[in-house]
Amino acid sequence: MRTIKVVTDDGNAYYDIVSRLKRTHLRFSSISPGQPFNPLLDLALTSRKEASALGGDAVAIEDLSEDPLIMEGQLLSRLLEESRRNLLIGIDPGSRIGLVVFYGGREVGALTTVSTDRLVELVVTVANDVPHSSLSVKIGAGEPKSSSRLASLLRERLPESTSIEIVDESGTSSGKRGAIGATRDQRAAARIAFRKGSQFSHSSRPRRSPG
Repeated sequence: MRTIKVVTDDGNAYYDIVSRLKRTHLRFSSISPGQPFNPLLDLALTSRKEASALGGDAVAIEDLSEDPLIMEGQLLSRLLEESRRNLLIGIDPGSRIGLVVFYGGREVGALTTVSTDRLVELVVTVANDVPHSSLSVKIGAGEPKSSSRLASLLRERLPESTSIEIVDESGTSSGKRGAIGATRDQRAAARIAFRKGSQFSHSSRPRRSPG
């Protein structure tokens, strides 16, 4: 996989780029604009005013999302081969909704929210703003009404090619606290993401998982 090189003579741009990169899981290094780099191996991240001098493949920080989750996906879409640009989203419904997003098999972000609308908007934004070859959404079936409502809202907003599955979430809340400080809801969402479920349709009626 290509590596990210921060390339800028602008002090303000450098601070902005590095500060935002540190909010992602991505590794990077810094070089001066005069130093050589290989576009086949390195992805140059710079300011918009300097991008043209570095060649057409350089990425301007101004063209990336302010949201670190989406920004990480946008950069990974340039680092990974097309066959690996798959988006996988796990959702643990309930009074507190956990969500984890994986891109190319890597976790790019997680959150917990009490707002169904906020969650739906985030998933739709990720789908729209992060280039991908496939999108799969897995939703836990522990609370059938919440699961069905989320699936219905997402089915209406996401492309028809999106796979939406209702997943048996038995045992997904167990286990130790994640090393990155994930909440219980986020841990459950991560486990849900990698389980096989049943394809959702508006006529689906997911059953409550055994307790």
